[in-house]
Parts: sequence; C-alpha cells; structure tokens
Amino acid sequence: MGIDYTAATPEEIAESFGISTSWVREQARRGRVPHLRFGRGKIRFLPEHVDALIQLATVPGHTEDDEPPENASTDLGALGATIRSIRAHQRRPHVQGDPQMF
Repeated sequence: MGIDYTAATPEEIAESFGISTSWVREQARRGRVPHLRFGRGKIRFLPEHVDALIQLATVPGHTEDDEPPENASTDLGALGATIRSIRAHQRRPHVQGDPQMF
C-alpha cells in the first residue's frame, strides 16, 4: 500500500500564482487556509488547501444589475481630503504637471 500524495511548498504556490512566499506563509500562520505543518517552518499544501487559498483571494465581481445594499450611502464626501492630508500635500514638492489644488 503506497502513499500517493502531492503536496506543494509555499515557494511553489507563490511561484505558480506570481505572489510572494511570505504572503502564502502568512495566510497559513494566521490560520486563514488549511495546511500541513511538519515541524518548524515545514509547511505543505495539498490540492484542497490550494483551493481554499484561491477561495480566500477570490474577489467576487458584480454587474450593473446588482442593487446596492439598502443601508449604502451615496454620500462620498466622507472620502474627501482631510485638513491633515491637505497640509501634508501642500508641504510636498509638486511633480511637474501636478495641478495646484490650493
């Protein structure tokens, strides 16, 4: 009776998705995705673990037909600049072509 498992290292996962190894390890360390741990720093991912990692990183899309939640605010004024950010912007040297805000 032989064991036939394929487990990937965090480095292999990171390379296949074009992401950093540290991000993959951090998701495992925080318990956000299932993984195998063999001693200190020996992390391996089975195919179903990789699927969970993909699910964690998947951002759902939306269509124009989607309705905003009932409690959603259409007032975007809260996203505007604060006094502190305006002053910080004024202190920085401006890049050529950067319009003067004030």
